Amino acid sequence: MPAAWLGPRHRRLLAWAGAGAVATGGLAGLTVFCFVLGARFWAAIFALGTLAAAPLLVVGPWLDWWRHKRPLRRRHRSRSPDFPAG
Repeated sequence: MPAAWLGPRHRRLLAWAGAGAVATGGLAGLTVFCFVLGARFWAAIFALGTLAAAPLLVVGPWLDWWRHKRPLRRRHRSRSPDFPAG
């Protein structure tokens, strides 16, 4: 049985953080690798890709913040008859 704190919301947060870290780290590694090989054009392309992938690191915490900001709300199609008018 998984730990209580590892619910679907936390798994989603960890997945986004992991995907962002892998994408950013992989592109940064390719940037350094291409720069060492002397392929400056490709190093520049991968550096831009690293910058473009950096916001992925924020998606997981943002989803967690959004979920806590907006808790589940009970919505009704109409007011109940005992609701005071006014």
